[in-house]
Amino acid sequence: MTDQPLRSRTGLFEIVGRAALMTLMALIAAGLFHRMNDIAAGPEDGLVRTLDFLGTLGAFVFAALVCLLAMTRLVPVATAGGWVPVAAALGGAFLLTAVNYLPAVPVPLAAKVLGVGLLAVGNGGAIYCLAHLGRSFSVLPQARRLVSSGPYGLVRHPLYVAEAIATLGMIVPHLGWAAVSLCLIWLALQRLRIHHEEAVLSRAFPGYADYARRVPRFVPRVRFAAPGRVRAAH
Repeated sequence: MTDQPLRSRTGLFEIVGRAALMTLMALIAAGLFHRMNDIAAGPEDGLVRTLDFLGTLGAFVFAALVCLLAMTRLVPVATAGGWVPVAAALGGAFLLTAVNYLPAVPVPLAAKVLGVGLLAVGNGGAIYCLAHLGRSFSVLPQARRLVSSGPYGLVRHPLYVAEAIATLGMIVPHLGWAAVSLCLIWLALQRLRIHHEEAVLSRAFPGYADYARRVPRFVPRVRFAAPGRVRAAH
């Protein structure tokens, strides 16, 4: 009997969270769709325009996929308590949208190509990781299902790595003290977010500790084998 109010509150929180996330990502996707139209009709030509369009298309697909997964994702089996994990997760997820409202600065063509290229690669990687994560996707530190295959078999947080690559590309055309400050705050929030996320996963899944020992956080391990051993394995 005493658990029923807690389950009811958790269910209500999940419904409200899904609705809010779907609404926000739908609005972001609509804005990105309009931006793609602007890029297509804009004065830029050649590689910069193509990469800018692909980067924006990737962000649009990512936002649409988040909206879909928010509607279909699994019910969490564990959630981090308190306001700090929630604030860190929301800040890490949405703070950098403010960079888009900073004034653009003139940058050399090579830097512009690098920026839009990083944005395209980062958004493409984020889509791949999110699609593999599937119905286990969360914004807040929550445990739904332990995913340890695909990109999550190489590093524990491939989605955050992809987002970091996209972030580097995002700040290039707005490079200045404001963009750098936002980026540093974002990194601190992401670090705190990861800490709470791993604590929840460790509590929910007994196998997470072994997974964390085998798989690094951000940088894949590179293993070199002697040619003779490789041949013997075949």
